[in-house]
Amino acid sequence: MVTWAALLTVCIWIQTQTASGQHKCPSTSRTQVDYSVKYPLPYFQTDKPIQNIAVNTIPDQPEVYVASQNVIEGVNFTLGKIWEVKTGPVGSADCETCQACDIETEPEAPVDTDNEVLIMDFAVYPFPYLYTCGSTLHGICHFMEIDSSKPVPKCLYKRGNNSPTFCPDCVASPLGTTVTIVEQAFISLFFVAASVNSEVAQRYPRRSISAMRQFSTEDGFEVVSKGLTVLPSLQDSYKIEYIYSFSSKDYVYFLSLQRENPSRSNSAFQTRLGRLPVATPEVWMYREVVLECKYDPKRRRRRRDVSKDIVYNGLQAAHLGKAAKKLADELRVSETEDILYGVFAEMNESGEPQRSSALCAFPLTRVDHVIDVGVEACCKSGPEQLSRGLCHFQPCESCPHESSEGNVTCTAKPTLVSKPYNRLDFFNRQMSDVLFTSVLVTTIGDQTIGHIGTSDGQILQVILSMNTPIVFANYSLDGSAVSRTAAVYSEDSLLFVVGNKMFKVPSAGPGCAHFTTCSKCLTAPLFMNCGWCSGTCLRQHECSSQWNKNSCAPVITEFFPKTAPAGAVASSDTHIISVSNGTFCTVLPERSSSKKLVCRTKEISPNNNLTITLYVQEREGQSRYSIDGTAEMSGFSVVEPSITEIRPDFGPVFGGTTVTLTGRYLDSGIKREVFFADKKCNIQNVSTGNGGLSSIVCTTASAAGVGTVPVKVIIDKFEVETTKTFLYKENPVITKVDPLCSFQGGSKMVVQGQNLDSAHKTVIQYTSKSSHVQPYQRVCSGTKNATHMVCWAPAFPEEMPEDKSETGEISIHMDGKRIFLRKRFDYHPNVKVIPFENDDHLLPLKPGETEVSLHHSKLNTVSTCMKIIMTIGGVNCNAQVLLNELTCRVPKGLVIPSEGLPVKVSVNGEVYDVGTVVNSDTSQTSVIIGIVLGILAALVAGAGLALVVMINLRKKKRGKK
Repeated sequence: MVTWAALLTVCIWIQTQTASGQHKCPSTSRTQVDYSVKYPLPYFQTDKPIQNIAVNTIPDQPEVYVASQNVIEGVNFTLGKIWEVKTGPVGSADCETCQACDIETEPEAPVDTDNEVLIMDFAVYPFPYLYTCGSTLHGICHFMEIDSSKPVPKCLYKRGNNSPTFCPDCVASPLGTTVTIVEQAFISLFFVAASVNSEVAQRYPRRSISAMRQFSTEDGFEVVSKGLTVLPSLQDSYKIEYIYSFSSKDYVYFLSLQRENPSRSNSAFQTRLGRLPVATPEVWMYREVVLECKYDPKRRRRRRDVSKDIVYNGLQAAHLGKAAKKLADELRVSETEDILYGVFAEMNESGEPQRSSALCAFPLTRVDHVIDVGVEACCKSGPEQLSRGLCHFQPCESCPHESSEGNVTCTAKPTLVSKPYNRLDFFNRQMSDVLFTSVLVTTIGDQTIGHIGTSDGQILQVILSMNTPIVFANYSLDGSAVSRTAAVYSEDSLLFVVGNKMFKVPSAGPGCAHFTTCSKCLTAPLFMNCGWCSGTCLRQHECSSQWNKNSCAPVITEFFPKTAPAGAVASSDTHIISVSNGTFCTVLPERSSSKKLVCRTKEISPNNNLTITLYVQEREGQSRYSIDGTAEMSGFSVVEPSITEIRPDFGPVFGGTTVTLTGRYLDSGIKREVFFADKKCNIQNVSTGNGGLSSIVCTTASAAGVGTVPVKVIIDKFEVETTKTFLYKENPVITKVDPLCSFQGGSKMVVQGQNLDSAHKTVIQYTSKSSHVQPYQRVCSGTKNATHMVCWAPAFPEEMPEDKSETGEISIHMDGKRIFLRKRFDYHPNVKVIPFENDDHLLPLKPGETEVSLHHSKLNTVSTCMKIIMTIGGVNCNAQVLLNELTCRVPKGLVIPSEGLPVKVSVNGEVYDVGTVVNSDTSQTSVIIGIVLGILAALVAGAGLALVVMINLRKKKRGKK
């Protein structure tokens, strides 16, 4: 019995009998999700790009504070502005933070303030403090007490305690800064990570890693530890980008992106996690570990995936969160465990993130364990000498080679753990054309939800699972890249930033309208609260008509056949299919499924454009929804098939003839069979034309003997009436094939035998003796009759060495049956017959000469297997084929007229005109003229010489006188 609980989109097969179908339902009935749906989300807009946000979790009505260049704005729960405090430009009368500090400014210093730090401190009583640190005024900070009125900034800078060479109140770097506040013994400790260069680190110096606390007088900071700073020689060449910092239990953590080797500017990028203990924030307790987010192809079951391990080395954004029960069980951690979630990308050598992203989860107890084990490994003897690392903070140094267990001095140094800690990508490399830029992770019930921003301005909301993460929402915010600046606003809302807009995003998704089918709508995650409303998936408060989350009506996506020669009548208890003329179609449960119904009709008189109606009424079961309702689709016709032509209408007794039956509605129904007498003709193809025209192509079976047989076509057990017949003729016989060789490009072959015209398709096949060469075929298309047929050998496509031939077998197949086989068939290089090599291709013969010769290339290779004839004036001169010459004598009695005689060479029937042979008499005039001209030239030369001699003699005689 079919389980109908999942029945929704149905492909219906209508059968006149219980014949097995030859059609298939569509692999995907319709698009179930449309991620192009636009959702209007509330947002707050600033004049310039938003740089930081901080959330004040006031019960019921949380506020958020938004920092952009030169201003901090307070925003209420409806995203309306309630106040603003100007933080720049420096020197402007509007700058409220400038007026709060007694600090000198430098003439060429920037005046626009980027608010690098914006952070809440809730440990202060009675009202929390909002801290802001800017890029101007040497990176000093201000704090504001947040109550119901507009806050007034107060300066955290004591002029006498700071100088250009030592500035404990200088906190923020214009290159980037993150701050985490931790309460320790009723004191708020500030842990700072700042990107520095030589200018930032040496004048009003800021440190890379530092810890400080606020004076009780609230006018500056006291340094808790001296901190760590990039070595002066590397400050302008080795950049550390601090992306995120947070605290968990006893430690504060700093996430950074930096190159692996400080001394190599082209070394690969790494994501590192630094750690400082809250109770003892001294630099010698500083630890670092490399975090790797990886793709492991072994997780994929598809064998075709031959990818190597991929490390997504560039962290783009991070968030500290929890894992709800289902994901916690998969990760084998407690639900109370702090987990660092990070989105990563592949980074190229230049530090540019590529569109290839991943999401990984790092349980902090395991991270701490890896760090502790790594420090212990540095202080134990082992097979290899480990480096202490952090060569950008301290001189390079190796771990002690001997065991230093119990030696406090070994562990009392900043250390980079030698082994990275890696985790696997949630998406298993499926985000290969996406760049993740932001991430928040929340929990709803027993599900862990990832909220991910992309460089395209999209928000992906995903139920996280190591097995199969489920994307339940994917929508656009504003088209531009989503900033890594994001925050959890409330239990059901999140804040994401795109450019100068801050959007409030529902953690359960923005809506349900992107689910386009009822089944997808009602199986959406329960926390989305989706239901079906008049053909659209909506939440209940959005539906103005009947809202249903318990049942769906069936949908017919397609039905087969569109035309049928007959139908049937019946019904099932809960699923009824009928045709619009009142005829029922009996459902066959044993052949149906949740996505396909097969039914059977009885005879119906011819009719066009009938409507198929499906009615389903299902009792509630274990599924989240039931099927209840009616679906219709028109376009079903009952027709009368007919046969108008059979071509060819004859073939050999052994069968194999490809026959095309043409007529009307031969494509109707589900199953069709063709018989010649009682032998089935194997159907190869059924095609449909215009106006009901159609055809069936089938291959004949062998017959008992020669004779005419009836043709019968049965469509779903409906016999198509016809008077057409088919004639089986005597089988063809091949007695001779000539020649049994060919040129590489293919040569003409003459096939001789009996009954050669009884078959319709003749194929010449060459099979090489070389196992690596595939057989070559060529269909005969030349003239033929009962005893003779002209064919061409298949061309040999591979390059053939000039001095070698290819040997194999030749076979001839007629209507699919091999009726000739020759064990030896040779392929030779293509030949060239060279015409007479004189001007105008004339060959003069002197009196008494009779030999006519010309050159050729490779003609001698086929002289034993092909007919080679040379004619002079159309008379065969019995030529001899030599190594590179073709020669013969002028036949006796053949007279060469003054205009000469044409010479032709025939190779396997292909004729080459090579020139004309002429008697040398025809050229005597030109010879005589040449002799006369030569004599005249000699006389002129002699006369000239005599003249020169006479002139010289006269000169001598005059000289003597």
